[in-house]
Amino acid sequence: MDPIQRLKIALARRGLASRKISETTERPLESWIHGQVRSAFNADRELRKIIGKPKLEEVERKDLEAYKLFKVRKLLSYVQENSIYYKRSLKEAGVSPSDIKTIEDLSRIPLTEPADVASEPFHFLCVSQSKVMRAYTTSGTTGQLKRMFFTRDDILHIIDSISAALKTVGMSKDDTLQIMFPTIASWDPGYMLDGACKVAGLKSVIADMLDVDEQIRVMKASNTTMMIGLTSFIYRITILARNKYDLKSLGIKAIILSAEPLPESMRREIEDAWGCKALSQYGMTEMGLATTIECKVQDGLHVNDADFLVEVIDPDTGEHVSEREAGELVFTSFNYQGTPLVRYRSYDLSCFINPPCPCGFETIGKVGKIQGRLDMMTKIGMGEKIFPLLFDEAVLSVSGVVNYQTLIERCGYRDQIRLRVEFIGNKDEARRKIEEALVLVPEIKSGLDNDLLEHPVVVMLDPGTLDFVPKTQSIVDMRHLYT
Repeated sequence: MDPIQRLKIALARRGLASRKISETTERPLESWIHGQVRSAFNADRELRKIIGKPKLEEVERKDLEAYKLFKVRKLLSYVQENSIYYKRSLKEAGVSPSDIKTIEDLSRIPLTEPADVASEPFHFLCVSQSKVMRAYTTSGTTGQLKRMFFTRDDILHIIDSISAALKTVGMSKDDTLQIMFPTIASWDPGYMLDGACKVAGLKSVIADMLDVDEQIRVMKASNTTMMIGLTSFIYRITILARNKYDLKSLGIKAIILSAEPLPESMRREIEDAWGCKALSQYGMTEMGLATTIECKVQDGLHVNDADFLVEVIDPDTGEHVSEREAGELVFTSFNYQGTPLVRYRSYDLSCFINPPCPCGFETIGKVGKIQGRLDMMTKIGMGEKIFPLLFDEAVLSVSGVVNYQTLIERCGYRDQIRLRVEFIGNKDEARRKIEEALVLVPEIKSGLDNDLLEHPVVVMLDPGTLDFVPKTQSIVDMRHLYT
């Protein structure tokens, strides 16, 4: 690294609040979030009046809720002035920042569709292009290319939150994080994470190769102690490596599984192989990647409440749902200058979980595990809704599955589900177990009982037969070929 680059990193580090968090702090992320709230409190007379305290030594949940509504109003004023899209959208809805006094008032603000961001990226941009430090393009799981713009301050704030989240799962300056996002991905969070570690003073190494032996070589050479990467990619590495290497002997402290949901059957395989906790992380490029992180309790993912307001709504009515009731996640980003988003639809199905958490977090909310995506849903039999994740627990519960693909075909008047499964081990026995598990899935059982679904067909394949595809594997619906 050249001297100029080292100087830039040193200057950037000075502004990171996460670097001031002691390694003895029990809940680094919550401490960091409280610090962000206190900074806003000290800087803004209006927020001090709203919270109604002369000092904010201890941040309570009610203080955090008041802060978030305050930040929403500030954001609305900002985008109303600087965003072509929101200036038009808020005017058409007849909404002004002062109208938002409660969580229920949020429903007056129109939802932002991913398709709008994809079609009009510059209508969301709130700064001149000369102030844009990085522009990221993401297709998510929908295939819609969306371009997001981040300023220097945005990037540093994201780095700060990533550092706090990594410290929350146990990372210290003595650890090395192996970053494992395959190069065939259409998005590249790996370099963002690597840059975040360097600026935050943490050690990391990028290992994006598909070769299992090379992954293990990098771990040994770098003294890797923690891993983060694409969920299905790390799972694939685990299954292919566990019979060749003693993975527990490598001393991995924690594994963070990102960008895809984590089925419990997959979690068990990974934890058994490496001998450590496997934790889920959920985020979107549109929100700067670092949105939520799972704790050791493994009952939901803690939200970065300093930067985001998360709603869970009924996607059909738009109304807020009750705690732990399934609905669609909707995000509002408070602190981005480049492309802030208001009530952005994720199309991901989850739930909200109020604090406190048994892990010790007292004020920070959680979202539940992602259950599926509205835009990746299809129907079988009597109109039963199915998602790609529906099959995970049935298929991955059989140890030895490396990867699988789901196809829906037509057989006369019935639907036919065909699974192509890469497997290591006794294929005949595995096929029987998978078929037995599939017919117990309620959506499949209903179709069989009503004679609208053929018995599922499972085709066993050798590892490497299917191309590895990042992101959640969509269901391949081939029924249109029969019409």
